[in-house]
Amino acid sequence: MELVTKYFSNMTYEDNDVIIFNNGLFGFEKYKKFLLIRFDDHENSPVCLQSIEDADIAFVMINPYNFIHDYNVSLSEADIQDLKLKDADNLTVYNICVLLDSIPQSTTNLRCPVIVNTETRLAKQIILENSEYPFKYPFKDLIPKEG
Repeated sequence: MELVTKYFSNMTYEDNDVIIFNNGLFGFEKYKKFLLIRFDDHENSPVCLQSIEDADIAFVMINPYNFIHDYNVSLSEADIQDLKLKDADNLTVYNICVLLDSIPQSTTNLRCPVIVNTETRLAKQIILENSEYPFKYPFKDLIPKEG
């Protein structure tokens, strides 16, 4: 299928590329279907979460484990059921970023990660309760982990 995107012009995708958020994202609950698009070919590069329902709805996301080695996400039993998660190896975690003109002042939301089951293509944004992770963590404090 053909899709107009916010950052990548037109592109094609297959039905099995679509990620489904049954509850939407916080503040964007009516949008349920998205694609994950890499900005480049590197495994650790940021990704774009692009709505297939509205070309203007797209979010830049990072994998927090590329920067914070002890980032901890605990899923509730309800989260595991919503994602139909059977194997933790099929779990991918992302954080939505807010990009500003000043990249060091740009932020990522560590408190509300996006969880994707790569097998079922189901996704969910959760709030990490009782967490010290901030909603706005500055890029300038993100240091890629060694290794």
